[in-house]
Amino acid sequence: MRILFTTFPSPSHHFPMVPLEWAARAAGHEVRVASAPSLVEAITASGLPAVSVGSAVDLGREARRSRDLVAWHDHDRWPAGWPVQPELLDEKRLGLLAALGRRQFALAGNMLDDLVAFARDWQPDLVVHDAVSYAGPVVASVLGVPNISHLWGSPGLQRLEMKGLGDEPQDGYVQLYERFGAPVRTWPQAWVDPCPPLMGFGAVESVRTMQYVPYNGPGAMPDRLLDRPRRPRVCVTWGATTARLLGAEMADLLRQAVEAVAALPVEVVLTTTADQRELLDDLPPSVRTEVSVPLHMLLPTCTAVVHHGGAGTTLTAARLGLPQLTVTRRPEPTLNGERQASTGAGIHLTYGELSRAADPVKEIREQVARLLDDPSYRDAALRLADDMRRVPPPAEIVTALEGVARR
Repeated sequence: MRILFTTFPSPSHHFPMVPLEWAARAAGHEVRVASAPSLVEAITASGLPAVSVGSAVDLGREARRSRDLVAWHDHDRWPAGWPVQPELLDEKRLGLLAALGRRQFALAGNMLDDLVAFARDWQPDLVVHDAVSYAGPVVASVLGVPNISHLWGSPGLQRLEMKGLGDEPQDGYVQLYERFGAPVRTWPQAWVDPCPPLMGFGAVESVRTMQYVPYNGPGAMPDRLLDRPRRPRVCVTWGATTARLLGAEMADLLRQAVEAVAALPVEVVLTTTADQRELLDDLPPSVRTEVSVPLHMLLPTCTAVVHHGGAGTTLTAARLGLPQLTVTRRPEPTLNGERQASTGAGIHLTYGELSRAADPVKEIREQVARLLDDPSYRDAALRLADDMRRVPPPAEIVTALEGVARR
């Protein structure tokens, strides 16, 4: 069978798909992974064959120039459960989600001509697409083959293509299909969801929960991290996507987190990208900085992690049984932090709550101390990890996809 995977051009959206792509290849299927040119290097570095479609896209520059995308970072807590109860959202929030959808339609439009041309030549039997890579369902409709939507780990179905997140598609989504005279698809044959049941909102028809297998990019483990730490090792990390969007503003928050944790009797390991490291100066001398070490290699040596609430970081730490402190700024990471904390395995603060604290550094320090000193967090983290191991692994999901393709 030939399976075409398509993804939004960001590593944070592709990485959750990599284990399923590997499993499909291991089962003997032909796999191609299509995205914009900016993601090709990350795709090939994961050992998968890439197809470059569309023109280059600078997501960071685009986000900084978009008023709607800047506003996405200026929100505090949204109503709990908003992905499954969109009626809780006011017009301003619904308008922001609609704007995010329009951005995704533009990215899909950039990919579609090349993607349809490739797919017509290669003739896949199945299309598996990142849930916001709308070029995927369009090309599946053009070819008349099934499409599977792959979520990236955040709880709930965040259907940006639908008006008010309801049942009627946005005009821009419909227009993608009209370009090729293809029937509009508003629901895939199935969803693949790596979010663990304990963090989710309950079962949804046609959603197949898949065991989250951590993959955070290629890399090598530094020798200095192989030795067992003499004190609890706490990882501080803030995500490459956040750094691209917020720059120096992100660095200020990251610096506060590092300063807070460094004052505790722990070993601090700060993981950064090269770009992030350039923004950070005058770090405490006790802090060990590692550039571009994949979290799935580092976190097994750690006792706790402090981070920004990205889905990949949240689920990697959860799978490894680590208590987490999340400090979040966007609605989606806030949702991740809230749901992870609801399991008892972590503590969650929003950026707004932290900035309103009398002493933000002290607040972070006290919350990390709670994670380390109260064994209930570790116990809950281990229960969450066990919950994640109980759901079907990617190899079983491939078998299910074979059944979808045969229908």
